[in-house]
Amino acid sequence: MKISKFLLLVFTCLVIFNCSEDDSEDNPQDLTVQQQVENFVTPELIQSLQNLGFTFRDGDETPDISGDFKFTPFELKATNVENDSPLGTIFNDTNISFSNLNSQAREFNFAGSEANGSTYSNITDTFYSGSGNSFSAYVKFTNNIGDAMAETLIAISGNISENGIEDAEFAILILDNMGNTNVFIANGKGRLFEDQDGTAERQTE
Repeated sequence: MKISKFLLLVFTCLVIFNCSEDDSEDNPQDLTVQQQVENFVTPELIQSLQNLGFTFRDGDETPDISGDFKFTPFELKATNVENDSPLGTIFNDTNISFSNLNSQAREFNFAGSEANGSTYSNITDTFYSGSGNSFSAYVKFTNNIGDAMAETLIAISGNISENGIEDAEFAILILDNMGNTNVFIANGKGRLFEDQDGTAERQTE
């Protein structure tokens, strides 16, 4: 009888422990911001971003990053793509927009476009956080070239101000090329850009 009671106690503890683990996995809010970022970006891409020199500004807060901003001149700061353009090359001006921020879910609506008419569309997921005026924002979107698709990550960081995003950085990397290696670069490959004059200026109508 004592053995049965002991086994019942052990079983009950295991059930409680497992339920606690499941609840934590089911509720992302129970994770630290760093864990949420890692789950969203993947550890592999975090390492790629670190190697490129991307400045992570994640924190427990959700600053107001809403607005329209323009990166110009849009300068290549780092790359891990073989035979890529030289560092310092100026690319097309890039406009981005953050709207409909959801501070509880740490989500937002995103739109982006380049001066040549290309757009960042087919947004699948977003995440942002920060501390004070500093923030990092992450966007996943599906990139289509003909019939080939790739899941792509944009990472943006800086310090939000009335003038725009100061110390603005913009990284774009391939998250999953879905086997389309003849069309897209390898997973984890990409570029880091910065606004050459330091501020992605806020756009007003």
